[in-house]
Amino acid sequence: QIDGIKRLRDEYASALIDPGTVKIMQDGILENFTAVLLQPYLKKPGNVRGIPMVEPTLLKQAVTRLDAEGFQVHFHAIGDGSVRQALDAIEAARRQHGDLGHRDHISHLELIDPADVARFRELGVIANYQPLWAFADDYITKLTMPFLGPQRSSRLYAIGTLYRSGAVVAFGSDWPVSSANPLEEIQIAITRMGLAGKTRTPFLPAERIQLPEALAAFTINAAYTNRLEKTTGSIEVGKKADLIVLDRNLFAIPATA
Repeated sequence: QIDGIKRLRDEYASALIDPGTVKIMQDGILENFTAVLLQPYLKKPGNVRGIPMVEPTLLKQAVTRLDAEGFQVHFHAIGDGSVRQALDAIEAARRQHGDLGHRDHISHLELIDPADVARFRELGVIANYQPLWAFADDYITKLTMPFLGPQRSSRLYAIGTLYRSGAVVAFGSDWPVSSANPLEEIQIAITRMGLAGKTRTPFLPAERIQLPEALAAFTINAAYTNRLEKTTGSIEVGKKADLIVLDRNLFAIPATA
């Protein structure tokens, strides 16, 4: 597909459109056992570990070529197995070409093996989270945790861990699957609780982050991910006036207000 993707980039690239990113869906989701895991799902006979959408060896080859052709790669990776496969593919490209500055990023990252946390910073890979999902709703408590067990469940949506590792963390919405309202996502990133009192106990409270970090993830770090940090993402002289004005000071109100 890469030759066709190159033709599309040449045809549609303009001052308003940057078709320089290729998205790779590397796995599915945990709730239906299609997210790729390093170890099998519990309570499922047959050593079920999910479904890698691209065979790992081919993934390394494809990502290495995309890197050489000047493309940024955006991975969908939910399980710790697919996250490792994505990191391995980026590492293969780095070994071949060095860091060409394409700012590859991995989205969703519901489960990351501890051995892979430091690799985000080492490889310059951006952790692209959707924090609206990072609380103990029925999906997690009834459909996810029983099939992962307590040890793996203690590492779900490890946003704080990635921040503390020194990785660049950016936030997105995954709209229309979930809300496009960044204030709702910021609230959950800070509280690890559901909106409007849906849950009252923080889910894995050590993974909470602070308001400045959450705001940066949705502004300057998101701009950096999209290679736009020189023109947007912060209020600075010379940048585009891409901003909103709120009716209250976020630093002066409770996180749940």
